[in-house]
Amino acid sequence: MAVSGSKNYAITRADIIEASLRKIGVYDAGESISGPDTSAATTALNLLVKELSAAGADIFLRDEITLFLQNDTQSYALGTTHSTRSFVETTLSAAGAASATVLSVTSSTGMTAADNIGIKLTDNSIHWDTIVSVDSSTQVTVTTGLLTAAAKSKKVYAYTTKAGRPTKIIHALRRDKNDLDTEVSIIGEKDYRQQSNKGSAGPPVEIWYQPTLTTGTLYVWPVDGGANFDKLILSAQYYPDDFDAASDNPEFPIEWGNTLVWNLAAEIASEHGVPEKEQAKLWQIANYKLNQSLDFDVENASVEFALEYER
Repeated sequence: MAVSGSKNYAITRADIIEASLRKIGVYDAGESISGPDTSAATTALNLLVKELSAAGADIFLRDEITLFLQNDTQSYALGTTHSTRSFVETTLSAAGAASATVLSVTSSTGMTAADNIGIKLTDNSIHWDTIVSVDSSTQVTVTTGLLTAAAKSKKVYAYTTKAGRPTKIIHALRRDKNDLDTEVSIIGEKDYRQQSNKGSAGPPVEIWYQPTLTTGTLYVWPVDGGANFDKLILSAQYYPDDFDAASDNPEFPIEWGNTLVWNLAAEIASEHGVPEKEQAKLWQIANYKLNQSLDFDVENASVEFALEYER
């Protein structure tokens, strides 16, 4: 038996739109699609993929992000504050004086000019700055200079891109200086609001996430970062990327290809004068494809059941 040996088949925005328009009988295979029809279908497709993530197509849109904590800070604007999906960690190899812009680090591997850099100061707050240049494997120059002194061996973090606004926080951990994790409870607004002292000192044990429109606010209780911990590790859900170009691939696994095609066909059918009876058939197929994809893309984890005996 001859097989290809490849498993890299992918589709693009153009493929999805062309297939959807064929499903509703507007265009034939190989026929050029007009600019207005492409534009309208692109709008519908972008709205569709955002809606699908709200409908439960989320497991492949989750990512682990790290939020860097500051002392006495009750809330963080995820999307603009210092949180990232990827960072490098090192230490100061020599103490840094207040206002110092040239820093000695154990390793500058992974750091580049214009990266965000956080230096843990002697008071255990994190001073955030921007890298001007990576001078050597053990030295970097920053823009502003240290706010106060930083002792030798204090942590240094660097990253390029902020994590952006999550739609949901699925799970949360507090990570200490030895990289040991402790679960943090995710609570609702009422439980957070009922905390009498929202500025209580201590390691975070609860968080509440309010996904406001432009960023998203994470409330932390208690509020200290401290010497032993300064990071929250968050399992976060995001919207899929936009379709900006005809060659863009969907941020969905390939098993969602037919689901995207049939659901887009059902979405745009009314705009192309497809009779209501045919629209109903399209939605029936689209919903079937959607349910198949949702049923497949779930966590593969054990479930335990226990019997409770009444005496």
